[in-house]
Parts: sequence; C-alpha cells; structure tokens
Amino acid sequence: MQIESITNVLASDVTQTQRGSESGFLDLVEKFVADVNGDLQAATQAKERLMQGKVDNMVALMATVEKADISLRLATEIRNKALEAYQEIMRMQV
Repeated sequence: MQIESITNVLASDVTQTQRGSESGFLDLVEKFVADVNGDLQAATQAKERLMQGKVDNMVALMATVEKADISLRLATEIRNKALEAYQEIMRMQV
C-alpha cells in the first residue's frame, strides 16, 4: 500500500471530478482491497518459505507478516466504521 501526500490525493480527486468520473471512490476501494489481498498472499508465501526452511532474512519475513496483519486490521476497522455510519443513518428520523 502506497501512502501519498494529501495534495496529490486532492488534486487527483479534483481532476477526476472535472472529468465527470463517478467511479473514483469505487476505484479507490478496489485498489485498497487488492493491496490488502496482495499483502495477505505475500504473508502466506513467506510462511510457506519458513516451513520449508528457505528463509534467508527472518526480519524481512516478519515484516511481511506484520504488514499483512496491519493491512487486514485496517480493512476490518474501515468496514466496521462504514457499518456504524450506515446504521446511524438508518436510525435517523426523516
């Protein structure tokens, strides 16, 4: 997962809005899910290499596993916050 500065994100959002693109958020979510999935697959491969004894750098292996763990926890928290927001909106009286 790559972290960009806020000015780059805002500039790209303005550019997409000017073009009339309504799929910006969908693209962002799809990319985030793909990044999380890639991190989880990399961690699985690292664990398999560990079980086979083909590990040269244990620190890099642990960093890969921790990155996948943090990515998955972040995705879970984002989902939880989205569900809480949805439930709060549903509780509102019109």
